[in-house]
Amino acid sequence: MDELGIGGDRIEMYFMTAAEADKFVSAVNEMTEKLQKLGPNPLKAQ
Repeated sequence: MDELGIGGDRIEMYFMTAAEADKFVSAVNEMTEKLQKLGPNPLKAQ
């Protein structure tokens, strides 16, 4: 992803089942916080 200019920090792989709603919510919150800290997508500005 770094080679494409996206930044590897913007992509994360999570493994969970449909029964793990709490884990899903936690993953979404974690990535939302991480992306807010990283700021706008550099490719979107181009």
